[in-house]
Amino acid sequence: MVYDDVSKTILRKLLYDNRIGAKHILLENLKTGFPSHLKGDIDKKLKKLVKENLILKHPTSYGPQYALNPQKVQEIINILNDSI
Repeated sequence: MVYDDVSKTILRKLLYDNRIGAKHILLENLKTGFPSHLKGDIDKKLKKLVKENLILKHPTSYGPQYALNPQKVQEIINILNDSI
């Protein structure tokens, strides 16, 4: 599967923040650091990554939170290493 720069940046941000498994992040906080013209694109890419089971979605009473799938961490590292 080929991943674009936005998808890789989302994965990289979650990996470097150690957001794996039960340690998740709010969508609004995940969008910080991205340019404002890409914030709508982040939602689409995030849904695609959730559908591919690379990112887990945790529903909460105050909005969805996201974390990397702990069983796919090695696959995510391989995806990020291919971009270098």
